Amino acid sequence: MDLSDWFKGFEKGIARLSSEQRAAFFSECSKNCVDGGVLSIYRKLYKDANGDMDVFFQMADELPGVKSEIVEKGRVYHLIFLECTCGLCKKGYVTTPLLCECSRQSVLYSLQNLWKEQKFRVTLCHSILQGGQNCKIKIELI
Repeated sequence: MDLSDWFKGFEKGIARLSSEQRAAFFSECSKNCVDGGVLSIYRKLYKDANGDMDVFFQMADELPGVKSEIVEKGRVYHLIFLECTCGLCKKGYVTTPLLCECSRQSVLYSLQNLWKEQKFRVTLCHSILQGGQNCKIKIELI
């Protein structure tokens, strides 16, 4: 059996989960993915910004493949990824937009890891797998 065949079953399985179940499932997947790389980039930005969220997002705008917008200082931000960075998508194993819950969870996990005292609402506005030109995530402090 080819791995791409296995992932067809994976896609069908996640489609059967409720949105809450997908959030719980991808919460764990996203931690493994983020801990392996991007969290260290976010930690450096956090340190360089002295924990100032506005400065953090200004600096994130300078990362390759990333755009960032301060919608409302100290409260609402957008992170925009210009290409899908998911290895499963890049290799063609997974094509369902349901996988984008993993990206949403990874941003939430990263932010909570950096600003432990803050609570965030992270919303996927649109994604490349949904047919968008980029992946846009809205971040709100709550």
